[in-house]
Order: sequence, then C-alpha cells, then structure tokens
Amino acid sequence: MADPIIGGIGMASSIAGGILGAEGAKYQGQAQANMYNYQASVALMNEKIAKQNADYAMATGEVEAQQAGLATRQEVGATRAAQGAGNIDVNSGSNLQVQKSEVAIGQENQAVIRANALKRAYGFQIEGVQDVAQAGIYDYAARTSLKAGDMGAMSSLIGMAGSVSSKWLQGRNVGMFGGGSSGGILG
Repeated sequence: MADPIIGGIGMASSIAGGILGAEGAKYQGQAQANMYNYQASVALMNEKIAKQNADYAMATGEVEAQQAGLATRQEVGATRAAQGAGNIDVNSGSNLQVQKSEVAIGQENQAVIRANALKRAYGFQIEGVQDVAQAGIYDYAARTSLKAGDMGAMSSLIGMAGSVSSKWLQGRNVGMFGGGSSGGILG
C-alpha cells in the first residue's frame, strides 16, 4: 500500500506550485505592462517636446526673416543715401532699379529663411507623429502583457488542477485514501 503522507505531500506541492506559477505569471504580465506604460509616457512626452521644437523653429525663423528684412532696408537706405550724396536722382533710371534689386534680393532671402524654418518645423512635427504612434504601440503592448499574464496564470492553474487530479486518481487506485484498488491503473 502506498504511503498516504507522501501522496498528500505530492498533491500539496502540485497545488502550491500551481498557485505560485499563477501568481508569478500575473506579476510578470503586470511588470511588463508597467514597463510599456512608462515607455508610452516617455513617447508622449517626446511628442510634446517635438511640438515645442517645431514652434520654436517657426518662431526663430520668423525672427531671422525679420532681421534679414531690417538688414535689407538698411542696405537700401545706404544705397539711396549714397546716390543722393552724389546728386543722383534716386527715384528713376538705373538707380531705382538698383534699389528694387536690393529689395527683391532681401525678400528672397526672407523667403528662404522662412522656408528653412518650415522645413525644420515639419521635421519636428513628423517626429511628434512618430512618438504618438510609438506610444500607441507601447499601450497595446501593455494591454497584451496584462492579458498574457492572465492567460499564463490560468494555464498554471489548469496545469495544477490536472496534476492534482492525476495524483489523486493514482492515490485512490492504490488505496491511499481508504479505498482498495479496484483494478485501476496501478493495481
């Protein structure tokens, strides 16, 4: 006859192992979810920083364009002063064309500065969109980790139930629980 104490210990250890396995699976799933939630938060913070960088690039570009406009106006004023000092009519002929060319070049410089600022801002905006998408991926991974932890816990509990059931049947068949063998698996 089999020793009922050893059989009971085997069943108890199966139960304990199953419960600990279930708790471990849930804990691991929660830990992974926490990590992904943190990464999602960081990605969303990066998106805010990228938006601020885009705004800053636009503002900086506008200031640079205004400074270029002031420099152009200064240049045109200096040209008009030099022309006037030479007793030249500043409002006609090639003298006027020189001034118009300086203005056109200045406007072109301002347009290039603004376009470059837009391009930098666009790069930051794209970076922000990518950060938001990454945050979405991390959020999904966090939810999946929680589900995987729950499934791992359930799997551990099901495995435990099968193991305990198998040990109980084996013990019953050898008469561990007070009944005799009825020609079962081991008897």
